[in-house]
Amino acid sequence: MMKNNADPVGTLSIGNVVTMATTLYKSNFKRYLQVSARATAWVVAIVAASIGLLFVGGVMYGFTKSWLAAIPVVLGWVAATFYFLAKYSTDRAIICRLAYQELANAPETVAVATQNLLPRMWGFLRLSWLVSLYLFVVALVSYIGVIIVIFMAAAILSILKVPTANLAVSFIIGLLAIVLILLWFALLIRYYAYWFVSELPMAIESTTSASYSISRSRQLSGVVANKVAAIIAVGFLVTLPITSMGNVPSFIGQIMTTSQVGSIDPSTQAIGSLLMLGGFILSLLGELIIMPFWQAIKAIVYYDLRNRREGIDLSI
Repeated sequence: MMKNNADPVGTLSIGNVVTMATTLYKSNFKRYLQVSARATAWVVAIVAASIGLLFVGGVMYGFTKSWLAAIPVVLGWVAATFYFLAKYSTDRAIICRLAYQELANAPETVAVATQNLLPRMWGFLRLSWLVSLYLFVVALVSYIGVIIVIFMAAAILSILKVPTANLAVSFIIGLLAIVLILLWFALLIRYYAYWFVSELPMAIESTTSASYSISRSRQLSGVVANKVAAIIAVGFLVTLPITSMGNVPSFIGQIMTTSQVGSIDPSTQAIGSLLMLGGFILSLLGELIIMPFWQAIKAIVYYDLRNRREGIDLSI
């Protein structure tokens, strides 16, 4: 045990957070993967419900020649999707709780953690929506800012009559675009750092309020948001090979199904469709594998933040 109440900048380095998350994952691999597989199954259920909606809606239209007959099917799909998303959000929070309780030297079984968090299922759904909404607003506003800067740069070049075909000018424009994109991503990560551990208050503390959990996350992360953002960036780089393994076949499949050659040759389209399906499956497998790692990172960061603010003993 180590107690640290005085250090205002944090007790764990970025490397230690990643190392501890890996250790937690390895020592609880079966339990975490069990919950992660359950959460991923809810995503598959959403896809299956969507395909079923299209099929049933098409059949009903064939009989009635009116899309109004499909309204009950659409409403059923909306209700099912909300339910599946709520279960998905809850399972993700369960992994956070399991990791946190392990750090707190009070480990729980999957059944106990599920029993504790299941009554807060709809709260976790509201929480995920609010965080997604905040990130969307930040992304949209900052993206508009990037576009404005690009247009201003183009206008200045036009006023000064700078030849854009010039190699040096083209290089500078390309470099400016890369810098702006990197700054845009950095800004998104920086703001996400405020809400990174927002699942944990609802998963650990006695609250069912999504707004309180978000405020609590911002309160804890406020003074060390840069450090949390750096942890997120390092975690992203560590997991990038796994998260991107489904992108290559999906990209190739999209090219094969949308190109002129693919549209002429049915066999090429079939192969492209199979590649996209394979990419989707690989993406699901990647999500299944890395979800416990990310949730463990959140639990460690939350524990560390509470340790600094509230003097909780931290097991290392």
